[in-house]
Amino acid sequence: MEKIKKILGFLNNKYFVYIVVILLLILLAFQCKRSNNLKVENIKNKQNIAAADTTIKRYKTKEGLFEAEKAIWILTKNELKKTNKELYKLVTNQNGKIISLNTSLIRLYQDTLLLHDSIKYLHTIAYKAIKLNNSEWSIPWELNYKWDSKNYDIFKGHTTIKVDTTNYNVQHINTQMDSRNSNIDLTFGEKVVDGKFNVYVLSKYPGFNVESLNGVFLDPSENKELRKLITKKHWFTGFSLNIGISPAYDFINGKPTIVIGPTFGFNIYQW
Repeated sequence: MEKIKKILGFLNNKYFVYIVVILLLILLAFQCKRSNNLKVENIKNKQNIAAADTTIKRYKTKEGLFEAEKAIWILTKNELKKTNKELYKLVTNQNGKIISLNTSLIRLYQDTLLLHDSIKYLHTIAYKAIKLNNSEWSIPWELNYKWDSKNYDIFKGHTTIKVDTTNYNVQHINTQMDSRNSNIDLTFGEKVVDGKFNVYVLSKYPGFNVESLNGVFLDPSENKELRKLITKKHWFTGFSLNIGISPAYDFINGKPTIVIGPTFGFNIYQW
């Protein structure tokens, strides 16, 4: 009976209640952390399922730019090695600590309709023919397509012909391109669309088409340099208002106690 009284006395002690409350709060904190980790893992899984889809979204923006976008992978380097060997090889071949990497295959194609209907952008220069011998001539030429100030193609070459003055016949011998000067304005980036982390590439160059598009964002948990940039400082972070549990001294009753309630103070260390 004496032991039972002691046990009941301990259970009825307010310090036991405080201990139980503290333990429950700690358990709740761990449970919240675990739940948050599961949510993050679920988001990553949905992201990587979308990244596994080979479909590329292609459209034209309001500014007249041709854009292509696709969801990218979010993986650690070890996960990337198992999931996508091609991207893993590109990542490991780079110097330094890779944060993200994108790769794309771009095809540029202008058909007859686009080229022939763009006379306002076309500027052709024909130079004076150069006599090679009694019957052969070389005709230098230059063909300029200027789509805008940032996108253009300048082709230079020459055509060799043979002139038969007796039969009034001109024979084409050869046409060669001597130089090509092309300027293509490309924009690459990453953005969030419908909750998915997407990589995109866009250009105003006519005939711009993205054949393949892929990318990976390496999990920052394994990148110390990136964590230094995104991790908040812990020491002396400023004033705060919290709900806290702290030991104190009850001057009215003359004994130590535990206080649970709102607290206001200056943070020395925060984790």
